[in-house]
Amino acid sequence: MGYAILILFLPLVWPLIAKNIWKTTINWQEMGLNMLIVLAVGGVLFIGAGFSQTYDVETWNGEVTGKEKNWTSCEHSYECNCTESCDSNGSCTTTCDTCYDHFNDWDWDVYTNIGNFTIDRVDRQGSDMPPRWKKVQKGQPVALEKGYTNYVQAVPESLYNQEGVDYGALPPVPAYPKVYDYHKANRVLPVGVNIPNLQVWNNDLSNVLKELGPKKHANVVVIVVNTADEMYRYKVEAEWLGGNKNDVVVFLGVTDYPSIEWVDVMTFGLNVGNERFHVTLRDALYDIGTMDKEQVIPEIRKQVMALYDRPQMKDFEYLKDAITPPLWMLILIFLFEMGLSVGLTVYFHRNEVRFF
Repeated sequence: MGYAILILFLPLVWPLIAKNIWKTTINWQEMGLNMLIVLAVGGVLFIGAGFSQTYDVETWNGEVTGKEKNWTSCEHSYECNCTESCDSNGSCTTTCDTCYDHFNDWDWDVYTNIGNFTIDRVDRQGSDMPPRWKKVQKGQPVALEKGYTNYVQAVPESLYNQEGVDYGALPPVPAYPKVYDYHKANRVLPVGVNIPNLQVWNNDLSNVLKELGPKKHANVVVIVVNTADEMYRYKVEAEWLGGNKNDVVVFLGVTDYPSIEWVDVMTFGLNVGNERFHVTLRDALYDIGTMDKEQVIPEIRKQVMALYDRPQMKDFEYLKDAITPPLWMLILIFLFEMGLSVGLTVYFHRNEVRFF
């Protein structure tokens, strides 16, 4: 907070200094206006910088409900029928109409039960059917990324402070699975384990999420890791900051495929509110004891449907008071504020502004 006060204080001092330097060309109204503008802009930037840290993206799951080729206004315009007119002083202006390349364009839209998206055109107007749109069929699994406010991400040390813990000997953490090719996502992540039918695992899990997404607002990720050290779960939790608020992350420790050596489950916010779900799913998968897709995925579906409750971000709103922009962002705001303050001073020095 000390940095924030400094950022707002110094740009506000400059108008007072400028007034003292240019006593006759900067009046009290201009000085006050300068300070007011700098204060307002600085406050907006500071608040925006703080809460920009809370923006996060989670994966929603559902299915395709339909698709259409839709008429839309032409988006390709250009200036045409231009005319030039000049006044008696020789000052000329050019006036143009707006013309369009086509009468209309076409959008290739896909509808789902969690939101819609549009397939890119393959020609300028969109007249030709995109091959990717043709492949979309009703009932296909859909994964879409949706923005949300994540207070934990802005203050990670509040829940995931693991200072001094050394995870160096453990396997690397996989990248968080992102949506690709419009609506696809691979959520079964092998780390040092060869899963022969990996794509089938991903396809089956995506089909299960068609139901779990709309009903339980859940996104399941399965990490299959080649280590006997169950601390690996905490390494992922620290790097992923607990995942997103709708994530159910299942860990399967597999050092001798297909045997499962250990199991753990991670949900957002240190499993708070999902303690029973965590234990029940962990024990059920441990009892299966093998990488049998026909048992593991149905068991995950069963337990998520029965016991999982998606955490609510309102339970973490208490973290808002601890959110502050990083130092580098504060420095940028300070430089912008000083530039704005000096720029307004120069303008008022050259141009008189009076309200009263």
